[in-house]
Amino acid sequence: MVGFIIRLVGYALAFGVTWRLSQMLWTQQGLDGVGRLQHFHNLETTTLLVAPIVLALLGFGPLRSLCVFVGFFLIGAALTAPFTIARIVGA
Repeated sequence: MVGFIIRLVGYALAFGVTWRLSQMLWTQQGLDGVGRLQHFHNLETTTLLVAPIVLALLGFGPLRSLCVFVGFFLIGAALTAPFTIARIVGA
């Protein structure tokens, strides 16, 4: 139980900081004014809110390395998404 709480708090902190940085980058790139992209932003927010619980539940034993990899993958995707989307839409 203690391991679950430590994993949950760790993932929640990592994804919380990532979400805040992503939100800041999203606004800096001017993507908050583009209505067609709001769905992608909502999906990212939902993923970063749900992922800590899922990864903390599954992140023990042989799946620990996979969960850490998925966590870092989601962090990287969330931080680079505003730049990628801004380049695609030409903002």
